[in-house]
Amino acid sequence: MIEQIKPILEGLIFTSGEDGLSLVQLQTVFEECTRDELGQALELLGRDYSLQSRGIELVKYGGRWKFVAKESVYPYASRLYSKTKSNAISTAAMEVLSLIAYRQPITRVEIDEIRGVSSELMLKKLQARDLIETCGHKETIGRPLLYQVSSGFYDAFGLESLADLPDCETEPAVSPLFERQTDGRIPQEPADSLADHSSSAPDSQKIQEGA
Repeated sequence: MIEQIKPILEGLIFTSGEDGLSLVQLQTVFEECTRDELGQALELLGRDYSLQSRGIELVKYGGRWKFVAKESVYPYASRLYSKTKSNAISTAAMEVLSLIAYRQPITRVEIDEIRGVSSELMLKKLQARDLIETCGHKETIGRPLLYQVSSGFYDAFGLESLADLPDCETEPAVSPLFERQTDGRIPQEPADSLADHSSSAPDSQKIQEGA
């Protein structure tokens, strides 16, 4: 049974693209298989790709299985897209992202209090890159928005869950998350997505190029 469903799993995950598929989603398709059998088939499929001379591999980020390019492909992909805007994230944006990752759910006011400067522009830039998302309101005066990392965050940093974050012995704003190699997986900020906000941002928040 496991060998029979492997090629079907391969095709389904491939067609899902960057979104990938969770084990729960796959179970709705393979009703005749147990959760353990599906998990075993996925592990074997992943092993097949890792042992063969292929440019892609099967990985699980944030509980979702997807195909991604192997690390050896990244230098060539960089050449191919060398004329596009850099994916690098500024220090200010990484500070905000780290605070959200380690302290979520968290409000903008709480982030501002820790950093000592406005984080509004950085939040908008991180949202544009699909690294963070809102997750409701805090039940306090004004009911401010709460922020958490998005599924794109797990893809960008190669994490399966928040438990995989580097240990942080100091403030999250200076966490080891800064040093984690993202290998170009961080999505680019859509062109002109924040043009209306950048001109009005305070000087302390303006950066040289993108988030």
